[in-house]
Amino acid sequence: MSRLNFAILLLLISNCALGQKEKIFLFIKESNATLNGKWRLIKYYNLTDGTSESEPANIPHSIIIEFFDNGQKGKMKGHTVTNTVSGDYELFNNKMKTLSFGGTKVGEPSWGNKFWNAIHTASSYERDDDTLFIFFNTDSEKMEFKKINAISKDENN
Repeated sequence: MSRLNFAILLLLISNCALGQKEKIFLFIKESNATLNGKWRLIKYYNLTDGTSESEPANIPHSIIIEFFDNGQKGKMKGHTVTNTVSGDYELFNNKMKTLSFGGTKVGEPSWGNKFWNAIHTASSYERDDDTLFIFFNTDSEKMEFKKINAISKDENN
């Protein structure tokens, strides 16, 4: 085989491999363009002053929200610390807008009340396989969620 033929063959093989990498990257990017899944809220961050607040140990239930969307429009349902909730949202280029959100709000402690306020002002999101960040208050704060299947069963409430 001549050097030219070998170089062309090598170029074709590398292009095929690159094409597969691009397809794999595109698949990962598309799967992370949704909020789909069941998520547990574990922490709030204030990006302005650098503080954070982790889930209190003394609450009866973790905040668990399940998202269902097609990358553009979606529904959420779940429970806060003491109440059942549901709502609708839109996604566009990692931006998020809560269209509706409600449920009972009886006896909600501050951890749950903060979630109510945060989800109403959701502005954008970032996610990978097992972590979801929902930014709120014009992206000056964020919530961190862990995917339920990424948490051991004894941590699920």
